[in-house]
Amino acid sequence: MNAQAIEVSPFVQLIPLGVFSALLGIVAFLLARDKGRNVTLWTLLGILPVANFVCIWYFVGASNLRLERKIDELLQDRRRA
Repeated sequence: MNAQAIEVSPFVQLIPLGVFSALLGIVAFLLARDKGRNVTLWTLLGILPVANFVCIWYFVGASNLRLERKIDELLQDRRRA
């Protein structure tokens, strides 16, 4: 059998990483928008290839600022009544 080595350009090897980073960037964008966080910052951190693997777990577990504000408003209204 004659095995031939197939050369793949370095650019083509980076395509899966780029696609995965883009997908994590979209997830980070949606989480930031839903949780009332800085959308630009979270999206950029979600796109960065090494940082996104670490930060996505923080993004998922981060508190929802929008809901916290609503709860605080409800508690203040209840105290006034």
